Amino acid sequence: MNRVVGGQEIEYYMQLPYAVLLHEVEDEGERYWIAEVPQLPGCKSHGSTVEEAVESLKEAKKDWILDSLQRGEDVPVPVERDRYSGKTLLRMSPSLHRALALMAESEKLSLNQLIVTILGKEVGRFNVLNRVERRIDNLLGRVDDVLGGQSGKKYTAVHEAAVRFHKGDNKAG
Repeated sequence: MNRVVGGQEIEYYMQLPYAVLLHEVEDEGERYWIAEVPQLPGCKSHGSTVEEAVESLKEAKKDWILDSLQRGEDVPVPVERDRYSGKTLLRMSPSLHRALALMAESEKLSLNQLIVTILGKEVGRFNVLNRVERRIDNLLGRVDDVLGGQSGKKYTAVHEAAVRFHKGDNKAG
């Protein structure tokens, strides 16, 4: 991670082109937007519109960077978009290579098309599972609030089972 030494640190980091992720959220019938900088863990903000969320994120980003610099921590710099060509070298076992090649042939796809399709579906599935997990967490938190904290153990077990399922351990808990 790069760090600029001197009085201009905050200005340097604020002008860097960090990627911003936007998520539309509905909570108790209200819709709003969450904006976050993935390279700055925990750096997020919200607003009732995309513009409001992004504008609010600027202040959150400045606070995040200032806090890190004051603690003497390195501040991550954005990954350059041009760094990704769309090509990668992939190593796999011969048996997996054979199985994928046979699957591609049966689907009348090139091996590359099959692998890209499978990866794209998995990334989409992963994103959906993350959103579902957040919604379950929010719902369980509200249930716990309504029950006055008495449901903690019961719903912690449900949450742990959901996390195990999300990680691929599909056994009943």
